[in-house]
Order: sequence, then C-alpha cells, then structure tokens
Amino acid sequence: MKSSFTDTASGAVTATDGAGVLSAQAAAAASRRAEARADIARRVRAWIIPVVVVLVILVVWQTLVAVLKLQPYFIPSPLRIASTFKANLRTICDNAVPTLAQAATGFAIGNGLAIIMSIWFVHVSSARRALYPLAIILQSIPLVALAPIAIVTIGNGFATKVVMTAIISFFPTLVNLMRGLASVDTNMLQLFQSVDASRWDVLAKLRWPTALPYLFAGLRITASASMVGAVIVEWIGSDTGLGYMIINSTYQFNTPLLWASVLATSLLVLAVFGLVVVVERLLVPWSRSTNIGA
Repeated sequence: MKSSFTDTASGAVTATDGAGVLSAQAAAAASRRAEARADIARRVRAWIIPVVVVLVILVVWQTLVAVLKLQPYFIPSPLRIASTFKANLRTICDNAVPTLAQAATGFAIGNGLAIIMSIWFVHVSSARRALYPLAIILQSIPLVALAPIAIVTIGNGFATKVVMTAIISFFPTLVNLMRGLASVDTNMLQLFQSVDASRWDVLAKLRWPTALPYLFAGLRITASASMVGAVIVEWIGSDTGLGYMIINSTYQFNTPLLWASVLATSLLVLAVFGLVVVVERLLVPWSRSTNIGA
C-alpha cells in the first residue's frame, strides 16, 4: 500500500510539473505574440502619421489652387503635376538613368575612400593629424563653388559629376566611421591585447562590428546627398539628367514639368535611402536598438 501511495504521489507531481511547463510555454508564446502585435502597431503608426500629413498637404494645396484660381505656370496643382509626370514618364526615366549612374558611382568611390581612410586614421595618428584638416577644408567649400573648378579642370562630362558626388559622399562617412572604429569597449580592447591579437584581428573582430551602425548612419546621409549632388552638378553643366530637366523646364517656363522633375528626384532619393535602410537591417540587425545617426 505504501508503494502504491508513493507511485500515485510521484505521478501527481509529474503531472503537476508537466502542467507547469506547458503553462510556462503557453505564457511565453502569448508574450511573443503580444510583442509581435505591438511591433506591428508601432510600425503602422510610424507610417500612418507621415502619410496622413502628406495627404493633408496635398488636399490643402489642391484646394487652394482651385479656390484662388492659380495658373499652372505659377503653381500647378498636385493633380496637374501627377498628369504631367505620367505624360512625360518615358522622358523622366531616360533622364533619371544618367543621374542615378553618376550618383551611384560617386557614392561607391567616395564611401570606399572614406572607409579606407577611416581605418588608416584610426591606426595611424600622424596621418589623421596631417590629412583630416584637409578633408574638413574640402568639405567646407560650397558645392556650387567647387563644381565650376571641377568642370574647368576635368571637363564637362561623366567624370566631373562622379568626382563631385564622391566628394559629397566622402566626409559624412569618414566622420561617422572614425567615431565608430574608435568607440570600442576599453575592456574588450584590453582583452584582445592581452592575448596578443594582431591589428587585423582587432579590426575584423572588434572594431568593425562595433563601427557598422556608425557606418550605416553615414551611408544613410550620403545616399541622399549623392543624388542631390548629382542633380546640382547637372544644373551647372549637362545636357542629360534630372538636373538638366529641371533647369531646362525652368527656362521654358514649363512649371508642371519642373515640378514633375522635382518629384522624380524626390522619389529616387527616397528609394536610395530606403535601399540603404533595408541593407542595414539585413547586415546589422542589432542596430535597430540604437539611435546612432537618428
């Protein structure tokens, strides 16, 4: 009888433990579902607010143009801009290709040089002291002043526009990545040094992972700036590109086409910025919890 009682008690305890485990698993699953719903709600709110603001602005704009009877050559309505954009979509796409190519090439070259020089500056203080002030001076020169010099020196071609967009892309990435490479945890750095890790090991396994969120903070800035810079350079001298369309439509007093060209430029800037954000979330998922470059 005693053995039977013990077996019964053991079975009851086991059943109780099993129920507790199942209850804990159910609670954890419910918590994960709640967190997922909260995350979706935050994302929806983050998108709804700007979309609503833009829609309100467009409605007010359309209403004011209709009520005040503003002429299209002065301020076209959003519907007029949309129809012009649709009617000239082929021309806009043809001119967007060279602008995007110039911006992408300059973006790649400028950021590539910035990454190389950031690593060099962090490891060689004498190079940083000698060359970093020159980078600041170059960045301080206005683009509209630097572009004519580049055109006279290099010529009015693809190379000039690439050089200008590379200069625009260079400095923000240089500053952000230098900060990221230098912001490693002191204790971790001492740990690497205590095991005689090489500079390459410290860079690849400690400095670079720490600096990636800083790098993408710079890339988000330069992704937009390179597109804007390519358009500005096309204003100064070009016969193709969105910048050329903007200037040409201005001279022709074709205000709806001017606004349509500006709209195309804005959409491209948003697309490039969004692409960098997507790549960042894929390569640096832990950066979502940081506010670097926000």
